Amino acid sequence: MIKKSDLIKVSIDTLGSETSISNIIKGLNTSFLRNDNYFFRLFGSQEQLNHELKKFSALKNNVEIIHCDEVIEMNDKPSEVIKSKKNSSMFRSIKSILETDSQAILSCGNTGALMALSLLNLKTLSSIKRPAIASIWPNINGESIVLDLGANIKSDSQFLIDNAILGTSLASTLLKIKNPTVGLLNVGREESKGNEVLQKTSQELSELDTKGLINYFGFIEGSDISNGVTNVVITDGFTGNIALKTAEGTARMIQTFLKNSLKSSLISKLGAFFATFALSSLKEKLDPRVHNCGIFVGLNAPVIKCHGASDHVGIAYAADLLYILIKGNVNDKIKNNIEKKDSDYI
Repeated sequence: MIKKSDLIKVSIDTLGSETSISNIIKGLNTSFLRNDNYFFRLFGSQEQLNHELKKFSALKNNVEIIHCDEVIEMNDKPSEVIKSKKNSSMFRSIKSILETDSQAILSCGNTGALMALSLLNLKTLSSIKRPAIASIWPNINGESIVLDLGANIKSDSQFLIDNAILGTSLASTLLKIKNPTVGLLNVGREESKGNEVLQKTSQELSELDTKGLINYFGFIEGSDISNGVTNVVITDGFTGNIALKTAEGTARMIQTFLKNSLKSSLISKLGAFFATFALSSLKEKLDPRVHNCGIFVGLNAPVIKCHGASDHVGIAYAADLLYILIKGNVNDKIKNNIEKKDSDYI
């Protein structure tokens, strides 16, 4: 029997998106079957949640429902939400980190509101100016951590250096890489390329690398992300968000082209039949459902934002990530890396 002290407790915001309650519960159940010491605090409609939980008897014993009927909509402005929707499922799930023993948050809701409320209530870790949004991207060599994907659209050297620390900590936790390489996204690899901010950031990262605090590779360009040149890719939120949306669109385009090609003739269909396993593996690697969540990193508790129209596969993937982040003590690793950097500056 699992001890109460061994439970990993996460708060789930179930309202305010196109993701159905059914998909949320099904996805959480999938993750629970893999991680049986998971415990979920569900914020949303008690009636709907109880109805869906009837389908999963084991999961039902590891949840607590907190009834909420106030919803933060996708088009709500973050500045207005902070003042007017304190009884919403999102607001209360975030506050639960401060008021209960919940350790992290998962939501499919309004990204801007989630970031604003998380920053206001959870605050950032010491020395981190602003949290970043990170994600795991597939590449030729495996996977890499890319950040920032939209939290900070301003290009600032301190934000980028923070991202290197945050990304290094994430890569060591999620990708199990001892000394992950860090690349700074630029228009080319040459040292002379890039604006003043990128030049300054690269110089400071090189100094941190010399002192053994960051494993800095140098500048990388767009094609290097998919080639897996570095384990961590850092950039500003404006550039990162454009890269993310471009990658998602490209993945869907490839899937569509491949699907249409395999249906184009009898020979193609026969070839597809014999290549079923390989095609299935390719589909899984390019599946946007399992790469659709953003990790808010740099806060005093992990927060994951799923796509607003996620299905149960995406929810399960996000819940698994949260579990790894908590079990891997990612925030302790971030604090340790910050302390090393700060002590070196003293």
